[in-house]
Amino acid sequence: MHFKINLTLISILVIVLFFNIPFYNNWLNTNLLNPSISYFNVQDQLGVEQRRESRYGYSYMAYKELLKMCPRLQIDTPVLLLPPEKFLREKGIVGLNVTEPMVYYYLTGQKAVWYDSPGVDKANCVLLPDNGKIVLKKINTPQELAELLTTFKKYKLDL
Repeated sequence: MHFKINLTLISILVIVLFFNIPFYNNWLNTNLLNPSISYFNVQDQLGVEQRRESRYGYSYMAYKELLKMCPRLQIDTPVLLLPPEKFLREKGIVGLNVTEPMVYYYLTGQKAVWYDSPGVDKANCVLLPDNGKIVLKKINTPQELAELLTTFKKYKLDL
């Protein structure tokens, strides 16, 4: 009996200590205790697309719109090279949050890679700034991909 009580108390202590680490404490406060959206407001939105647009905002809608350009660029199976967010900020793109490749896949159903991801050589399109807007551009040659990777590697990936 005392063993079970001690094990429970130790488990609680470990959880409390874990969430006192600044990174995890921030995650707990921003995602669970004070989320950026109210789930009670979202419950009236029944469609999956409506909820995704409400939750992920401008970034989600931008990614969905950019995917519509793939057929026009003659990209059958796009593998998107995601630029570092600091690169976009330097070029004047504000409001677009660059997601992780797994989140991008969840949102769009298409593959994406960072500049340091395995399989980056399969990237055939990239998000680039163009006069204050973000555009989808096709990567035509391995040399073009190498130049983009050289440019992107100057920036640290922040999640």
